[in-house]
Amino acid sequence: MRNGLERRELSREDLLESHSRQMLRLGTPLNAFTQVFEPPLRRAGSSGALDGIPISVKDSLDIAGKATVCGHRARLSHRAGKHALCVERLLDAGAVILGKTNTPEMLMNWETFNDVYGVTRNPWNLERTAGGSSGGESAAIASGMSAGGIGSDGGGSIRLPAALTGICGLKPTPGRVPATGHFPSVGHPGGLLGVIGPMARTVEDVAILFQAMAGHADSDPFSVPFQAVRGAVKGKVGYVEDPVVGMALAFVEGETGVFPVQTWQRIFDVWRFFFLRLNAHPIGFPTPYTAPFLELEAPSAGEILEMLAARDSLRARFLMAMDDYPILLMPNPGFGAWKCGEFPGVESMAPLTIANLLGLPALAIPVGWDVNGMPLSIQAIAKPWNEELLLEFGMRLEEVRGRFPLAPITQSI
Repeated sequence: MRNGLERRELSREDLLESHSRQMLRLGTPLNAFTQVFEPPLRRAGSSGALDGIPISVKDSLDIAGKATVCGHRARLSHRAGKHALCVERLLDAGAVILGKTNTPEMLMNWETFNDVYGVTRNPWNLERTAGGSSGGESAAIASGMSAGGIGSDGGGSIRLPAALTGICGLKPTPGRVPATGHFPSVGHPGGLLGVIGPMARTVEDVAILFQAMAGHADSDPFSVPFQAVRGAVKGKVGYVEDPVVGMALAFVEGETGVFPVQTWQRIFDVWRFFFLRLNAHPIGFPTPYTAPFLELEAPSAGEILEMLAARDSLRARFLMAMDDYPILLMPNPGFGAWKCGEFPGVESMAPLTIANLLGLPALAIPVGWDVNGMPLSIQAIAKPWNEELLLEFGMRLEEVRGRFPLAPITQSI
């Protein structure tokens, strides 16, 4: 699209109209959008890497004058006073925002459905889920209704929807993309796990969105001034033995080896403490996976400190192993989209929680299809602050494998 605009083979009006046609044709069957902006939101006089590119925004990020509902009825009357900082930066880069996309209630699910807006469906098969919590984003992008957008990820919520719909998504290091203007607020301790990140059809497009959003902001307590790390991967590409990861290894250049750290269950247990048990009482009403923890007392300060220490110990061990394996390939989650309402269980999401608990950047890359014709994906993980290295690796893998196709529900735009 950018090349077409630059060569004047395509006008900004043509591009917007083609995406609008997709939204009109597919809006009802997919149910990806909660709000469609008429006219689309743009910043007069702005230009940059995203000039004229139509994007969407997850309905957990504030847009001035619009509701940030997150599938929760009590928030229908909410109106944001200003844009989330990442939204501001995308508008400054010339993006055109088409609307906001669906989420599960309060983002606390790996499927996207709620009592306000209903179920978001997968453009590869309408009986199957688009994942969660950024499921509206994944469905909009995979179906060609949006060229890219913004999601958030505290337990795989960018990478899982990207995986299930055959697109790409980046969960950055906490602080690389300011989370100012996200609901629920991404502060301590939630900011250890939850981040804002880009989603798009290709790794290259993800990289362009990331560059537009990333950068220091005093309003984010995790943000620090940072100089990007670039260059080729030095060392082996590590991997976890898994059939879907095996598909990806065929496209990896250079030496590979099995990653030596195997503390997966302990990492998942500590993540579950922070994401589910610690969130249960502040949310204040039962969500599908926090409800059991409402029957327990809220964690004590001592328990929280103990779990923070466990997290630091696990992180140190993991990062030392990554000195020899600067890129790690893992399942994402290792299977394709399930039928709506038939979630395979919290334990099946364990591979997605590693990057969240340990504060690592992770990139979802589609690599093939399952027996039902649904996309399969891996996640590539790097050390903190190594997003550029990770994206360069992903672009090279994508170049070798070839660009993943749009979902079959779409028509060429």
